[in-house]
Amino acid sequence: MTDQSSELQPIIKNKRFILFFITFLASSLSVSFFLFTVNWYVVDGLELEAMLGLVFFASSVPRLVFMLLGGAIADRVNKASIMFLSDFTKALLLIGVVILLIVGVLNIWVLVGLAFLFGLLDAFFWPASNSLFPSLVDRSQLTRANSIIQTTQRFSVIIGPVIAGAVIGFGSYEVMFGLVSLMLLVAAVVDVYLKRATTIEVMDEEEPSTVWQSITSGFRYVKESPFLLTLMMTSVSINLFISGPLQVGLPIFARNILDGDEFTYSILSGTSGVGMLIGSVTIGILNVRNKRGVVAIVGIVFLSIFFVAFSLSGVLWLSMLFVGLIGITLSVIDIPLISAIQAHTEEKFIGRIMSLLAFASIGLVPVSYLLTTSFISLGFDINEIMLVSSLCLLVVGFTVLLFAKSLRTID
Repeated sequence: MTDQSSELQPIIKNKRFILFFITFLASSLSVSFFLFTVNWYVVDGLELEAMLGLVFFASSVPRLVFMLLGGAIADRVNKASIMFLSDFTKALLLIGVVILLIVGVLNIWVLVGLAFLFGLLDAFFWPASNSLFPSLVDRSQLTRANSIIQTTQRFSVIIGPVIAGAVIGFGSYEVMFGLVSLMLLVAAVVDVYLKRATTIEVMDEEEPSTVWQSITSGFRYVKESPFLLTLMMTSVSINLFISGPLQVGLPIFARNILDGDEFTYSILSGTSGVGMLIGSVTIGILNVRNKRGVVAIVGIVFLSIFFVAFSLSGVLWLSMLFVGLIGITLSVIDIPLISAIQAHTEEKFIGRIMSLLAFASIGLVPVSYLLTTSFISLGFDINEIMLVSSLCLLVVGFTVLLFAKSLRTID
């Protein structure tokens, strides 16, 4: 047996990690199905592409506002219980959407409200999920275990749009939303078993007594770490320039620039997922433990270069090539940094630090969505918006490369 296999063996035999893997797979597939279906319904079903940014905005605001609260609560209660409540509630909401579709009254404002509620639930789900995961494996295996989880997520990104595009193309939106609801119910059932397999940790007597004090102690922890502080500032800048143009712009790019349909959009989304999967598997095989900050910084520079090339592409095969390379570099950036954070953070702070990182990452995402939508409304083509954003991202990449010493020297 190889060294690699021997390292993976304890993870495979870990019952709690297996349960987490199953519910994470079901949740990831449901997210991939949901995002594709809503995006394409707004662009093609309602023909309101300028409103797509508003849907993204509605989902991101509650995540931003309640993410810190979600992280503080995740450090205090059984994290699997939070995951169950989120998955089950989402399933019920989507059953309601199916009913509205059947009676023919689903409109853009219902979708905006749905996006808001999903964002609110995610604000509690993701801190709980992200802080539960590191406690299930040994810290020496965090990079490889993160690779498994990220590979699962990337696989969902690949297969999700393909399945959703086929179901919508040959079936209906009602069937697609019903399938998303079913996946969330599966995740909720597994969450129950995961809850029984985990326990609520006794809070340290030195820990703050109130949730607000827990949040402020998390801020102090970050303030004392140059690495975490620099990382969060970098995340804010990156998401401002890439989230809106890429997420809002991809379905619009598929239809307006490539003259495609839902299958074109699904191909681009799937190719991005393939790239993420390749990046995740590569990082997992290499099991990068040293110079993880340097790896991520170089990834930021290449991400911006590939985004520039994607914005200039006008044929499907070139667009697939560059969106795939974007996917690879996203994994090369994310996995080493997440592993470094988990390895260098005290366990009792994991929930708060992961939520603060998410808070920093999505801090300017609503602004990015609104800016993208605003420029579209003013008549700018999506490829023009992508080009300007990618050039700004390139400036951020070189700035981090030259001046972010705390990221370069981590590990």
